[in-house]
Amino acid sequence: MARKLKEHRPVGEEFLAGAAAPLTYDLNVPARAVWAAMVDGPAWSEWLPISRVTWTSPQPFGIGTTRTVEIDRMEVQETFFAWDEGRRMAFRFDRSSFPVRAAVEDYRVIDRGEHCTFEWRGRVDGVFPIGWLLGTQLRKGIRKGLPKLERLIRDNPQRFGL
Repeated sequence: MARKLKEHRPVGEEFLAGAAAPLTYDLNVPARAVWAAMVDGPAWSEWLPISRVTWTSPQPFGIGTTRTVEIDRMEVQETFFAWDEGRRMAFRFDRSSFPVRAAVEDYRVIDRGEHCTFEWRGRVDGVFPIGWLLGTQLRKGIRKGLPKLERLIRDNPQRFGL
């Protein structure tokens, strides 16, 4: 059971501007397949330490889309403030059981033909060291998960449009 959810400061692009340098990773699969995995709710729990992703807005997804992410007993309700179909999705934490004031994540997929570059940036504002720790854990989780994402896509070509 998730803890009580806390409202977070409604931030967006301006907050993201203060994020650390992006984490980049080259994936040896086409950008369209990576994007297909990113809009596939169950896929997130197959490459990241996430229990479940539930899209709470109908398709087509875009700016204003919402979803809920469960991580063990923690929960995050997110709203997307940027969406460029096939290329970029960025969201803020609206409410969560994490002890932070604000958080954003920005995912970009850069098409390079038969392969692509994945770029992630995130920023968390919370009481030190909680905000710093959560930001560090998010980055570490993404970095560790990207080889799993590539394997997931390669092992499921029909699912991800290969």
